[in-house]
Amino acid sequence: MFGRMPQSFQDNWVWLMGPGQLSSAEITVLLATLKAVINTPAAQGVEADRVIEARPVIASVQTVTPELSDKQVGKMIDDMLVQRFQLLTPDNPVNADSTAASLVVDEYWDVAVDFVAIAQLLVQAMQASLQTTNESVSAQQQVSAYLLKHRYMDQDAGSLWTTLLQQKDQISAVWQPLQRFYLEVGDDYAALLDADRRQLSSRQYFIALAVARSLKSGLPDDLLGTRIKQLARQLYPKANVNQTQVKAELQLNGLAKCVHGSWIATPLAQRFAITLEDDDFGE
Repeated sequence: MFGRMPQSFQDNWVWLMGPGQLSSAEITVLLATLKAVINTPAAQGVEADRVIEARPVIASVQTVTPELSDKQVGKMIDDMLVQRFQLLTPDNPVNADSTAASLVVDEYWDVAVDFVAIAQLLVQAMQASLQTTNESVSAQQQVSAYLLKHRYMDQDAGSLWTTLLQQKDQISAVWQPLQRFYLEVGDDYAALLDADRRQLSSRQYFIALAVARSLKSGLPDDLLGTRIKQLARQLYPKANVNQTQVKAELQLNGLAKCVHGSWIATPLAQRFAITLEDDDFGE
């Protein structure tokens, strides 16, 4: 990720957790590509057609990365600027003579209208990241990173849970400017809520919720499939339900967790209500 914690920029841009930091070669390719695209006449000004040829850009970038082949440079550009940041969009015109097997098709990119503005933000973010590379990650930043990954936290998070309880106002304030994620902190749980998330309506989710609320003091893992099947029949008598997907919903939504071979509901499961004709499963 760029930086160690969520950061808001213009128009609520936020860089979230990624698979890892960019390598030195990737940073060089990224910066060289930004420069090459910005210096392309077709990408300058409001009146420009904003379509550029890929080969000259790749060739320009390769001059500063001679250790990389043109294919390697092209793949890095595709990974970062096409797939990840979506600042370049492939635009390959249809050639009437494209039936020839040996035809070499020139590749073009559509350049995003706000390419320059976003390029500036990328550079600023990398500069800020370089300034904090050698600094230790604070406990508050660790809490934010944990919530980004798991969306749910309780006392099992150990010292992070203690930090959250002690600094919940400050940590909640970090998320508010983004107007996307909202932190809900209860007495025994915390949940990072996504404002853009669609209302859940899948059968697997509702069955998972019913299962979680039925767990009470716990249920052995080898009996979970039977419980899922039993509640699925009550909620959806005529439907075939995938037990693996229901189990995944339990974990994905923080409704229950498996501890020492037994499934136990989290406090978050009690946040919701669901009515069954018979939910007496005993202790």
